[in-house]
Amino acid sequence: AFAGDIRDGLRAELAARAGSGDAWEESTRSVVRSVLEKPNSLAAIQGTLRMSGLFARTATGGRYVDPANAADLAESVRIYTMFPQMPSPMPAPSATPEELRAEMSTRAERMKQSGRDPHTDRHGRVFTHISTPNVSNTIHGVYLTLDATGLLDDIPPALDLFGTKEVEREWVSLRDLRVDSTDDPKPTFISGFIV
Repeated sequence: AFAGDIRDGLRAELAARAGSGDAWEESTRSVVRSVLEKPNSLAAIQGTLRMSGLFARTATGGRYVDPANAADLAESVRIYTMFPQMPSPMPAPSATPEELRAEMSTRAERMKQSGRDPHTDRHGRVFTHISTPNVSNTIHGVYLTLDATGLLDDIPPALDLFGTKEVEREWVSLRDLRVDSTDDPKPTFISGFIV
């Protein structure tokens, strides 16, 4: 029920934001809204909540964080787009592993020689990472933000997709990823990074 409330809140929040950005932002919101209409979006939201560990039960039977107001979580939504720098031209489907490695190792020099901008595509969209030499999709990461300051006595465990098994938590700050700086983050991200 909580995931359904969040999904309803996300639909309402994204509808309220309609018309408040440029064409790229509108297109991104449209894609996310269409995904939210699919039945499996509930499973994605449930998996996100479970894997965070924030709402997991503690040894005493309570929760690390009581489920927050779903509308507040939905209003906190942030959408980040990862847009890959693709090879041009694309290698043939029959390319050998050696040819694919060669494409990766020579791409920067070939782009320089051809005059292709290594940072943006012909439409001005900024690349966030260098794609492997295969077809990569633009990935939209949908984040629900929760300020847990003062809410936690203990650090909750990271959990698997089913919320049943503890797994090692890997903390990487946005600063470490250089997302919030003027540095070029492409070398930091990898193709297929999915939230």
